[in-house]
Amino acid sequence: MFSTFFVNTCILVTFLYITGLISQRYKIRLHTLKRKIHWIGGGLFGCYGIVMMYYSIPVGFNTIADLRHLAIVATATYIGAPATLMATLFICVGRLLLFGINTQAIVGAIFMMLVGLGCALLSHLSWSRLPKLMIMNVFAMGIIFCSLMINLKNLDDVLHVYPLQLFISMIGGCLLYLIAESINTSNELLLRLEHTSYTDHLTNLSNRRQLEFSLEEKLPQARQRHEHLSVLVLDIDHFKEVNDTYGHAAGDAVLRQLGQILMEKCRPNDVVTRSGGEEFTVLLPNCAFRQALRIANQILSGVNQHEFILADGLVLKVTVSIGVTTFPGTGEDMSGAALLEQADKALYEAKNAGRNRVCSYETYFEA
Repeated sequence: MFSTFFVNTCILVTFLYITGLISQRYKIRLHTLKRKIHWIGGGLFGCYGIVMMYYSIPVGFNTIADLRHLAIVATATYIGAPATLMATLFICVGRLLLFGINTQAIVGAIFMMLVGLGCALLSHLSWSRLPKLMIMNVFAMGIIFCSLMINLKNLDDVLHVYPLQLFISMIGGCLLYLIAESINTSNELLLRLEHTSYTDHLTNLSNRRQLEFSLEEKLPQARQRHEHLSVLVLDIDHFKEVNDTYGHAAGDAVLRQLGQILMEKCRPNDVVTRSGGEEFTVLLPNCAFRQALRIANQILSGVNQHEFILADGLVLKVTVSIGVTTFPGTGEDMSGAALLEQADKALYEAKNAGRNRVCSYETYFEA
């Protein structure tokens, strides 16, 4: 009997590890779970509960004991109510289909549904995960005791298996919590590290590494789909004077506020990057040349109208120069580096023409 409950615990721990790998692979965060993840997670944990039923203990006529409720408890603790109900449904249907439809199975399914409903309600508590998990575990074992009493109709028969089931369930719940928390912490740290490696620490925009990665991804897509890919490169005019006159803290404030302007003026799917110093780059997927020029002029106008406020309340006015180019206007076989070089040339033309303006590679170098 002990070995069967131990196997149940090992199965759940193994599946928790597998789920952790899946959540790591698809960058799933517990505090930003989408509805789709609820249904997928509920289905997975429901399947875990069904597997544990294969390693159950016959304790009476058509009556079995196992730790399938821990799959429901884990779902309620770490995913939420919708996933809990989905997992419960899977387990109840699995109980009836895999072990036959009879009175004992129906009683077991009904009481397991009560476990699922109760855990779904308890999942809304604002407590930390450990107290919620332990309370759900105790609640589930109370429901299971009632189910066993109805099916076995003999207290001695129930007490023959229930104390050990309760003990292993509580130990298994603690082990579940420790492993799940370890996996969650590891995944969060990995996601944070990935975010840091691709994000500019000052503006919270993409950094040069992310720009190169995005360009390697977007350019082949544009070539394959016969779409346009436009690039904007912009530079703050006379930025060195800002740093020299007001200090680097003032320069940082200007960079952060410019990043906000870029995010406001660009489209949600555009890749906005601080590519170095006072230079920014924007990738515009599926964006034709005229539309790119329109976005560039919107950015130029937004910067001209913006009052850059420093920490001491001082207000600055700054301008930017912008270079624009579009693929495939200058050749189907060009590389990402060549596309950036074209935008840089257009930027230098804007600087040479007097700054605070938009220049395009197509206009000045392909005419």
